[in-house]
Amino acid sequence: MTPPQTETCISQSRSLQTRRGEILFPAYLPVTTFGKKYPLDDLIRPYLPRLASGVMVSYYYAQQMQPEQRPRLPMWVDSGGFAALFEGAKIQKKGDIGLLQITRGEEVEVLHPKDILTFQESQADVALTLDFPIPPGLPKRESQRRQKLTIANALWALANRRRPDLCLYACLQAWDVDSAKACAEAYIGKGFDGVAIGGLVPRSQNQELVLAIIRTVREVIGDLPLHVLGLGNPKFLQEIYKAGADSVDSSSYVQYAANGKLWADPNLQLKDPSPTDRLHLALCNLAMATGHTLPLSAAQITFSTLRSAQRG
Repeated sequence: MTPPQTETCISQSRSLQTRRGEILFPAYLPVTTFGKKYPLDDLIRPYLPRLASGVMVSYYYAQQMQPEQRPRLPMWVDSGGFAALFEGAKIQKKGDIGLLQITRGEEVEVLHPKDILTFQESQADVALTLDFPIPPGLPKRESQRRQKLTIANALWALANRRRPDLCLYACLQAWDVDSAKACAEAYIGKGFDGVAIGGLVPRSQNQELVLAIIRTVREVIGDLPLHVLGLGNPKFLQEIYKAGADSVDSSSYVQYAANGKLWADPNLQLKDPSPTDRLHLALCNLAMATGHTLPLSAAQITFSTLRSAQRG
């Protein structure tokens, strides 16, 4: 079956044109969630259009989104395949594709590429295919199995996409440079709108390997947009962009804030930050990562004010 073609997503000016607007590269995508688990995200979300050109949501949390909560900017929805790392998760093969079985207490959920793609076509502006993380130390045979199923799922999604205005990124999983190259080569010339590299977070301490993988994938895919999943620390961002990444996503900006920390001032640590303190810390962190200025209402809380809260 010939996959539907689209000319709406790829731009030669290093940007991504989505059905809800253009994303200029390089782009830092803040991760947000829906539901009741992380209430700080609800406070931050109204400010995101001022500080970012797009937002990343996991499939699991995107399902909990209410219509009135939808962000007012392009929304990327990943497959939630990282749940394969959870205790009790099982990767199953059905025909040529891979499924993910997740057990939460007495509830058992099976993620099928069809269910994920159907949801993404209804809600997402950019979709990432169902992949299976390959953590360091995994036996090579299992690593190869996960990569093969990751590639199969990406090709299945491309062949079964019904909305040509949905930008579709093929997820890439690898354990070294050679395996990254092989996975990237499987996507060349197929019609994907971009490639997203996963599985680098547990390897982030080995920055040379991370950058080598990014450079290798960039060399293979040419001008195709390249996204890196989960790496968003400002200290490493410029190196990631220089290696060839067009975009990244991260929840670090809000995780630091929840712990009372500020990227711009490592010495600042609020012992018991209020929800308002956490909000302003998160916005400061995000502004630093994206290079945007803070909204006036957020800028009214200065570093000196935060330091006063620290002393208090």
